[in-house]
Amino acid sequence: VHIVATGSMAALTNAVILQAASLCRDVYAHERDYIVDNSIPGFTIIAVEGTSSAGDWLTNIKFLFRNDDTHRGFKENALRLVNQLFMREQIDFKTQLVVCGHSLGGATATVLADMLRQGAGRNVCVITLGSPRPGGRRLRKRLADLTHMRYVHSDDVVPLSPLWLGGYVHTHEAIRLADANGDKWFDGVSDHDAGAYCTALALALAA
Repeated sequence: VHIVATGSMAALTNAVILQAASLCRDVYAHERDYIVDNSIPGFTIIAVEGTSSAGDWLTNIKFLFRNDDTHRGFKENALRLVNQLFMREQIDFKTQLVVCGHSLGGATATVLADMLRQGAGRNVCVITLGSPRPGGRRLRKRLADLTHMRYVHSDDVVPLSPLWLGGYVHTHEAIRLADANGDKWFDGVSDHDAGAYCTALALALAA
């Protein structure tokens, strides 16, 4: 069993991690750009839609900071999602909140968790797949005590953006996943696929 726990947080078991990864993949086909899942007792998983194409993502980066040392686009997405969640959904803050996302959704999930912690305290954690860097060093310092499972699949190129030379950093160390595509050569685009992340993660947790 893969367990990460801090303070009074519930343990993140394999089932929770795999469910979060599946939701990160399935949210692309969902009618809304997020999914709220309560299928595992004691957990509320919020999956945020991202970008399915690494090529599209890399050509549409906005290298601008706004409030709280956070990428402008990620901050705007997170603020919009907060409004939707509280208007449309019943979020039980007594459960363990798991905010997750793939690609752009991963960076947005990180910023969203930062916002939700104002109401839920330490009862929030994050799982991201192929997330770009969400902000600067002040954001990283603010989230230092946040449990964040940051997965990177093989040669995925998206986690290398935006460039660190612009002051962008990841908030947590990467958890590397072995190549699930069987590629012999570098392929940072196919390695970014959400389905490939699900396969690689399932193999890693079963090992």
